[in-house]
Amino acid sequence: MATGVIVVDAGGDIMLCNAAIPRLFRISSASVPIGMPFHGFLRALAPVVGWDEARTVRIIDNHRLWMTRSEPTAVRHHFDNGSVLSIVCRPLADGGAVLTYDDVTEAVVHARESRKHETRAEDSERSFRLLVKGITDYAIYMLNPDGTVANWNAGAQRAKGYTEDEIVGRHYRVFYDVADQAAGVPDRNLATALREGRFEDEGPRYRKDGTSFLAHVVIDPIFEEDGSLLGFAKITRDRTEHFHNAERIAHMARHDALTGLPNRVQFVERLDDAIGALAGAGGKVALVNIDLDGFKQINDTHGHAVGDTVLKTLAQRMTADLREGEIIGRFGGDEFVALKSYRHAGELEAFIARTQGALSESIDLQHCNLVLGASFGVANFPADADSREKLMSNADLAMYRAKAALIEKVCFYEASMDEAEREKRKLAADLWRALEHGDQFYLDYQEQRSVSGQEIIGYEALLRWRHPERGLISPVRFIPIAESCGAIVALGDWVLETACREAARRGLTRIAVNLSPLQLGNVSLIGKVRETLTRTGLAPHCLELEITETAVINDRERALHILRQIKAMGVAIAIDDFGTGFSSLETLRLFPFDRIKLDRSFTTDLEHDGKAQAFVKAILMLGASLQMAVLAEGVERETQMAFLAGAGCGEVQGFLFGRPRSLEHLTIQAESCG
Repeated sequence: MATGVIVVDAGGDIMLCNAAIPRLFRISSASVPIGMPFHGFLRALAPVVGWDEARTVRIIDNHRLWMTRSEPTAVRHHFDNGSVLSIVCRPLADGGAVLTYDDVTEAVVHARESRKHETRAEDSERSFRLLVKGITDYAIYMLNPDGTVANWNAGAQRAKGYTEDEIVGRHYRVFYDVADQAAGVPDRNLATALREGRFEDEGPRYRKDGTSFLAHVVIDPIFEEDGSLLGFAKITRDRTEHFHNAERIAHMARHDALTGLPNRVQFVERLDDAIGALAGAGGKVALVNIDLDGFKQINDTHGHAVGDTVLKTLAQRMTADLREGEIIGRFGGDEFVALKSYRHAGELEAFIARTQGALSESIDLQHCNLVLGASFGVANFPADADSREKLMSNADLAMYRAKAALIEKVCFYEASMDEAEREKRKLAADLWRALEHGDQFYLDYQEQRSVSGQEIIGYEALLRWRHPERGLISPVRFIPIAESCGAIVALGDWVLETACREAARRGLTRIAVNLSPLQLGNVSLIGKVRETLTRTGLAPHCLELEITETAVINDRERALHILRQIKAMGVAIAIDDFGTGFSSLETLRLFPFDRIKLDRSFTTDLEHDGKAQAFVKAILMLGASLQMAVLAEGVERETQMAFLAGAGCGEVQGFLFGRPRSLEHLTIQAESCG
């Protein structure tokens, strides 16, 4: 039977398997696909040849050991059916191995067949030589003791351009440049191989046409049985593509994939270098955090492809006029960062002005023109921080202050920001403790009334926090902190549970509960609402959930799915603070709102503000056409009430009917929910 040959690459996968292998092991050729892990092939053989798990593991471990040796390993494997295979594993210098399999059953059983065994071994060697000759990914050839080429395989011809007739008999120094040849590098490498048993190197080698490539070279001395030098086995692999891939990977590890700007890793290194360069030299380093204004709306409105184009365009503009000591980087999303090494304040001011100009220029696209701005937070070393970490933190604080400002878009760090941040952190910790104790929060309720008869038609639940040391803390202060620290979800769950329980106990016809954007962003809200209604016994139609448009723009599809599921239970949905923020008609069209709550900013001077009157009338008409009730907030005077009644507003809420109080202090006029 013919010799079975399997070639395993450095990664342990089969890269060649001849037709004899399936016949030797009595398996189908399809069960030994190219690319199959070699250990997987051995495992596939186990049930065919009768190996148990322990024996299979031992055989796999043996093969792995053979492939790591510097010399070939030859063994005979005896199968349970009496057959015997001669297995020879010849490791390749660059990893992997060539394995040959010969059926030597007859040779073992019959001593007179010994000659046949030798013949098969010779055939195996011949197969190995033929295999080496046919390999194209590696240049594998022999050198005579004097360094002349003795033979040549297809891989050598492919890598170096010489045919066998052109190169055999010539000294292998032709693969080196002139300087290396003059310095005796080729002969020195052979001497190293003789002295140390192997020479291995990676460097430039030259083809017949004079072009160079990056080569990984291994030279092993080969000896006769009597110890005399037969020559050298030389394996060369073209590593040029690998080198270029490595360069690309190294570049990707230090640069933003979209814009090509330094990423966080590289930017932080260069920031450290800039800070280190100040030692003994004077000067300052400014760190500038840059957050684009309105970028999310660009993504939502025009798509991420346009958003990517905007980011790349802005990156190119900001870096077009960079000067010494200036770096622009990107940390992800719409977050850019810059540093400026400088001595005089005017240098920093000029850099910020250039960067602002680059960000505020119009971006002309095929279907639209976009104009963005940005918020800048600036912190200086060493004036504002004594470490890189503190500098980055302070620049962040300044940037968030700039984002919150209505006019000032460049904000420099001030020590008071640290105090404000510490105060926020302390309040956040107090919030979590208050949630654990459960006795600091309570609900007040504000009446919602019909305009026509002024009867109570519902109540809005309003969260209050009585701090044990600070007293009452305004929701305007603690709600944003709860949202930033994550406590808002637990708070929202408590408000929903408490309001529903009170409404069910007192038989209220409608109780309105506010939802935060974080609550609406989690699909678990659907289950929480259903479970709360079941647990408290409140009828679904008695509950109204109020959301702002800001809460739905982050992920419209998710928010729409959640609200439709809640609406299907019979729960009403209201859009709160309408007229502020985005207030798009698209939102009213898409979402299943039952009620529009007109923001108090439009009712404050309603009697005297013509524009506010026009807006209120327009919203009332819009609500009527969409079959949505409209409730006006902030009603405090009879004159406001009179205008709203004349304009056709059906529902109102405000201090005209009393301030928010506990249910115990309010007159309950609602009918039972039944």
